[in-house]
Amino acid sequence: MNLRAVLILCLIGLAHPLPAQVADEGTLVIRVGSREIGSETFRVTSGAAGLRIFAKASYPGSRPPTELSVTVERSGPAGELTFQLERRGGSGGGQVYAIQKRNRLTIRRVERGGEQASETPGAEPLVLLADSVFSLYLQILPLTTEVGRAITAVVPQGARRMAFTAQRLPSATNGSTLIRLSGGVEGEIALGNRGELLRISLPVLGLEALRKRD
Repeated sequence: MNLRAVLILCLIGLAHPLPAQVADEGTLVIRVGSREIGSETFRVTSGAAGLRIFAKASYPGSRPPTELSVTVERSGPAGELTFQLERRGGSGGGQVYAIQKRNRLTIRRVERGGEQASETPGAEPLVLLADSVFSLYLQILPLTTEVGRAITAVVPQGARRMAFTAQRLPSATNGSTLIRLSGGVEGEIALGNRGELLRISLPVLGLEALRKRD
C-alpha cells in the first residue's frame, strides 16, 4: 500500500481499529541551489487513531545553530488537528502550539519573557505548516485530486494564512507521483513508486529537500 492510500485510510477512519503503522520515515537533505544548508529527519504513522507526523530539522550553518522539532496530529472523528513546535537557537528559543477544533483555530506562542494567544476561524481542508520544515507537506497528500483542490495552509509561527491548490498529476510509467502546488504556495512534491517521499521543491524560495539514500 502506498503512502497516499495509507493516509486516506487514516483520515476517513477504519472499520476495525489497527495499531499505528509507519507510512514513511527517512532523512531529507535541505538545499539552496546546490548548497546544502541543513537536514531533516521525519516519521509518519497512521492508524485508527489518526495521522501523526514528527519532524526534526537542523540548520548547523546558522549562528547559533537552529533546531526545530515539530509534531502534527490529526485525530478523532471530527479530524481534530494539533500542532506543536519547539525551536532552539537562531533568533531565540520558544514553543508554538495550535489546535483546530470545531472550526476554530487557536494558536499559542511561548517565548522568553512572554506568551500570547489568538483565535481565528478554521478552514476545511486545513494543513498546519512550519517555516524551514518540509515533511509537514505530507499532510497534503490525501487531500489532492487530479483536477486540483483548494486548500488552506496556516503557519502558526507567524499566524500566516495562505490559500493554494494541490493537484495530483497522472502517475509516470514507473509508478511515481507528482503533486503540484500553486497559488499561495508554489512547489512540487515527488513520491516514489512505493509512495515514499523523494523530493519537495519550493522554487520561489529557492529551497529543495531531497531524500537521503541509505
